Amino acid sequence: MRPRARGPRPSDLLAAFFLFGLIFLAAAAVVAIIHAATGWADGHWLALHLAFVGGVSQLVLGAGQFFAAAFLATTPPGPRLVRYELISWNAGAILVAVGVPTGVDALTIAGAASLASGLCAFIAALRGLGRRSLQSAPWALRWYEACAVFLGIGVLAGVLLAAGVTWSTGSLLGAHMALNLAGWFGTAIVGTLHTFFPSLTQTRLAFARLQLPTFAAWTSGTAALAAGYALAVGPLVIAGWAVLGLAAGLLCVNLGASLRAAPVALALPARLVAAAQACLLVALVVALVGAITGDATGAPTGGTRAALAILLLPGWLGLTVSGSLLHLLAMLARVRDFTRPLPPARPARDSLLAGIATVAVLALAAGRSGDVAALETAALVALLIVYALLSALVARRAVQALRGGVPGLL
Repeated sequence: MRPRARGPRPSDLLAAFFLFGLIFLAAAAVVAIIHAATGWADGHWLALHLAFVGGVSQLVLGAGQFFAAAFLATTPPGPRLVRYELISWNAGAILVAVGVPTGVDALTIAGAASLASGLCAFIAALRGLGRRSLQSAPWALRWYEACAVFLGIGVLAGVLLAAGVTWSTGSLLGAHMALNLAGWFGTAIVGTLHTFFPSLTQTRLAFARLQLPTFAAWTSGTAALAAGYALAVGPLVIAGWAVLGLAAGLLCVNLGASLRAAPVALALPARLVAAAQACLLVALVVALVGAITGDATGAPTGGTRAALAILLLPGWLGLTVSGSLLHLLAMLARVRDFTRPLPPARPARDSLLAGIATVAVLALAAGRSGDVAALETAALVALLIVYALLSALVARRAVQALRGGVPGLL
């Protein structure tokens, strides 16, 4: 009898998606620098696309399957399915990156189809994990399946936007952004933090029963927000922001309990992730106030838009991704070489970096919303310095974790 080939280890799965995700994030940084230096018209969009679709999204795909397999106590998806996910997602991201700036709709549509195919493979992988598991852990899959549904609708909205389809009933762009940011990234982040943050703080989830209302509030708030923008229904938009704020508040109840119960000094990843969720709460309050006092049916404008962009991108997403990468890459390096210890907490440095990052994000948001040039400049310089240091730390840990390639997959 022919021996059955051994599948990839969970760490190989995580390393494969992280490898490609980090490559895209590095490419996004290069494009952003070129855009800042030359004013390249498509540079801003391309940098965001590379960072979020090619970069952060692949981190979500890899981490989602990694955590789901761990909580279900089962083996990860087979190498053939994982390769299909990687090929279809990376090909789709590249095709869209070429198709949109060049105006070649065929490339954009082909790229969107490839991304949708990769998303279907991701859902199939999650379902396979559930079938193979001998234990019941519905929350291990529920959040990731929901975020995949939101992204599928968001990809469709993005294709319509790229094709120049006229949408007269509301803001298709607003719906697209809500589905991608709150639906795809937000659902994955909020869901994962219910288990990931307790592991960062060496605690347990204090209020497990809050996960159900948090899930209901986050998913219904996202749906209301997207529908409100798409159909130009102001009360739905206001309700969406309010219910998302409720969900974030419920999440922070559990995060705060973990922070208080932590038996040891918090390492940098835990501090960054906690600071990121504080930025999310502030952003949702700003968005709700802006929707109530302004035109709720249109995308945020002026100072509200500027503040939200800072609070959500370098604040919430940026700090969450940075903290998560620092921890997970250290874990990968440890798994591949058990003689390598996990990086110890350095309370003075860690609290200083996280504190400066938080203050800089809040100050930059306040400076841009109020058009205070001096505050904006100082905060921007501080934030750039912090992110340069964090990028260096991530790069160092990535080299340690990914040295030697990804056995069994690439």
